[in-house]
Amino acid sequence: MAESAEGSDRRAEDIKLYELAVAEYRFQVQLNWDRSKYLLGFNATVIGAGTGLVQLGNRVTQLLLGIFLVGLASAVLSAIAVSLQHSYYERTRDVMVAQGERLRLDERAVATTPGALRRRTHWWHKLGRVQTILHVLLAVCAAVDVLGIVFVVTR
Repeated sequence: MAESAEGSDRRAEDIKLYELAVAEYRFQVQLNWDRSKYLLGFNATVIGAGTGLVQLGNRVTQLLLGIFLVGLASAVLSAIAVSLQHSYYERTRDVMVAQGERLRLDERAVATTPGALRRRTHWWHKLGRVQTILHVLLAVCAAVDVLGIVFVVTR
């Protein structure tokens, strides 16, 4: 009898741990999305400021160069931040999935992404990941900043 009570207590503890893992997973998803919105917004604002000031002509050449250099650095650092935050997400996701497997939840477990479902089996599945899309958008921002730098230096 003591064994079944102990097993019941263990299961209740595992369920509580799973609930905490799901809460941490959801927090990490929201935090990453909030951070990503900020990073993209900042990079777009820097490009907007630079392109807006281009119309002022030669009077602001050094300022323009500085703005586009800041934009380029920001795009590169933002891409690094996206990779770092994705690693935080992956760790919390893996803990949540492992806890769900320990409870044998199978299809009842929280699994909102192909990664959580363990269905990313080919390289092309990575193309539709949020992280990949963010990296592409930040690469476009960096390319626009480089074009801005080239424009300012060569005019």
